[in-house]
Parts: sequence; structure tokens; C-alpha cells
Amino acid sequence: MADFYMSNVTGLLDIDAFVKSLTLYKQKQIEKITQNKALLQAKASSLSNLLSAIKDLQSFNDSINVNEIFKGKKVTLSDTSALSASITEEAPNINMKVKVTALAQGEIRTTTGGVTSLSVNLSPATFTLRYWTSETTYQDTEINFSGGNLENLVNAINKAQTKVVASVYFDGNNYKLMLSEKDVGASRKETGSTAVIEISSGSLPTELGTLDITLQEAKNARLKIGSDTGSEITSPTNTFENIIKGLTLTAKNTTADFVSISISDSYDKAQKTLSDLFDKINAILDLVNQLTDKGALFQGNSTITQIKSTLFTLTRPLQNLGLINLSEEGKYSLNSEAFNNLLEKGKIEDIKKALSETKASLSSYLEGLTKTFQAYKNTQDKEIDALDKRAEELKIALAKEEEKIRLTFSKIETLMYQNEQLKARLENFVVSLSEANKK
Repeated sequence: MADFYMSNVTGLLDIDAFVKSLTLYKQKQIEKITQNKALLQAKASSLSNLLSAIKDLQSFNDSINVNEIFKGKKVTLSDTSALSASITEEAPNINMKVKVTALAQGEIRTTTGGVTSLSVNLSPATFTLRYWTSETTYQDTEINFSGGNLENLVNAINKAQTKVVASVYFDGNNYKLMLSEKDVGASRKETGSTAVIEISSGSLPTELGTLDITLQEAKNARLKIGSDTGSEITSPTNTFENIIKGLTLTAKNTTADFVSISISDSYDKAQKTLSDLFDKINAILDLVNQLTDKGALFQGNSTITQIKSTLFTLTRPLQNLGLINLSEEGKYSLNSEAFNNLLEKGKIEDIKKALSETKASLSSYLEGLTKTFQAYKNTQDKEIDALDKRAEELKIALAKEEEKIRLTFSKIETLMYQNEQLKARLENFVVSLSEANKK
């Protein structure tokens, strides 16, 4: 059973002061460890940030496909209000003219008759709803309507099929049944001698009459290619896919004049790749400057300071072509003017070669750098763990020592208290004896 004691009960001794004084050395040891740990943690955090930036550059550099980034295409239109375009790398370099002569639209039909109120019940009816998907093909749906109001009929038609949308149409006097194409691209047929949406057999409820009013005709979009006497192409939607390989056009408005379309090589992807590469290099340089500035955590660390000069050396193939601008702060940026001049002179292969050499050099260097800093960080992590362990051991030893000292001084305090009590009793006894002798 542990000894029980209470500190400073009599006030004869300031035990806390004694404990603090006698354990001062161990307390300073713990404080020193805490300070060293904080410094190591700050260094480890800084190294983690630098290592992350290095890995980011390494990952981006390794992902660069030098040949692919020079395969882009671009398309320009003389009238973007009439047409929009998307393009793939397969499209040939070409100039062409296109006129939008018609836009696609879906057919909308309504009944000849109607009802004056939506609460009016319609007669039962059985009929076949036909939707033409082309001039020669169609989809039939049999509708069995057992009766109910106009909205009940609308729901029955919409539930039975997916090509036609039924709805209520109010013409100012009566509520009628309206049928429209759900997806204008589902049919290539146009409204002509026959409609796209028909009642092919049976009949609608007698109150609605027949489906003979066309509010909007079905039309395919049309493009004239080259000239007014040139070929015309159609599409059930306003989008014309692969009218030439890799080019898709979407009509927005009809045009009185031809729209010029030009397809050419695009090097935007290459430019962006170079700019992104330099941005990631700059991210590393920023951290290197922060870590090695005067008074910084890694001031004078040669491994870190050499990163700047090494990156400068490894990017020299790009520098030799004039593709890199260096600011006064040592930041990298793409020299777009030099890039475009090289393209105009047909020196794409020179850019590819310089980028390939830079990529290979960076890949080798960054791999080794990553391993170096990862090992450095692992070492610091181990040192932090060792300090944690040492601090815990000292705290346990300090606690035991404090307990031992408190117990010792508590016993001394108790003994002093007992001596004081004995002294007081002796003094009382002497006084009592003296008074007894006087009598």
C-alpha cells in the first residue's frame, strides 16, 4: 500500500517550493526536449510541403506525352451566332463554307374538337397512336381509354409510350388534346403528305374530334455546303455529326450568307503543358526560397539550395530555344512570342526535342530527389518519436521523484509538528510546576 501524505498541512514547510527546486534539472530536460521536438516538427512540416511539390512536378513531368500535346486542332467560324463547332484531332486541315437553310423542329398536332371544362368526362375510346421514325418505319401503340376527363386521357397516352408527349391545349374556347414529339431527333421524317404523329386506327373520344390540326410541322435541319447549288445535308436535330471526319456542327440560326469554317493545327495544348510545367517548377522554387532565406529553418542547407541551380541546368534545352522567360525573382514563364516564332518557322520538332530532353533529365533528377527528402523526413520522424519516448520516460521519472520528495518532506513536517506539540506540552508542564511550588 502506498504511503499517504498531505502537503504543507502545518505550514511549517513550503514543500512545493522544495519539490520544484529539487526537480529543476529534470524539468529543464523536459523543456529542452519539447523545444527540440517543436523545431523538428517545424522542419518535418516544411520538408513535407517541399516533398509534396517535388512529387507534384514529378507526376506532371512523367505524364507529359510530347507527341500527343502537339496533335491538337482548332476550328474558327466567321459567324458564331449561326453555328457552333466541336472538333477532334482526326479532322483534316480544311477551309469550307456552310449555309444554314433550316433548323430542326418537332411536330405538334392538336384535335379538331374539345371540351369547355377539364371536368367534363370523355367517351371511352380505343385507338392506335402511330409515330413515324422515318419515311418508311413507324412505332404503333394501342391506347385503351375506358373513360374519364381530358387529363386522364393525357396520362394514359404518356404512360403507354415514350415517343409522343400528350398535353392539354387551350385555344381560347375549348380544351383540346395536343400531341408533340418528345425527342425531335427520334424521327427523320418531316411533315408532308402524311404527318409524323397519327391516329392510324380506331378513333379518339368523340368529344375531341380528329387529330387533323398541325400547329407545327416536323422539320429536319439543313445545311448547304459550298454554294447554293451545292449538296445539301440534313439532320433530325440541329447537330450534324462528322460531316467531315472529326468535325461536328450545331446550327443555331438560319443564315442568308455562307459561314466560313477553317480547321487548322492547334498548339494550345503544348503551350499549356509548358506553362503548367513552369508553374510547378516555380512552386518548388518558392518553397526553396522560404526554407533557405536568412534565419529560415534550412538556411545554408546545400541539398535544398542546390535545387534552384539544378533545375536551371536541366531546363537549358528549352532556354536555348528562348522558350523560358526568367523574372528578377528567378520565376519561370513561357515566352509565347518565341514559341509562336518557332511554329511559324516550322521548328516544331526542335521544340519536341528540347521538351523531351528536359523531361528525361527532370524525371531522373526528381526521382533521386524524392528518395533523398523522403529518407531525410523519415529520419526526422524517427528523431521526433525518440524525443517523445525520452520525454515520456523523464515525465514518469519526474513524477516518481516528486512523489518521493513530497513523502519525505511530509514526514519531516509531521515530525516537526510533533516536536512543536511536545515543546508546547513541556512548556505548559514547567509553568504548572512553577506555580505549584509558589504555593
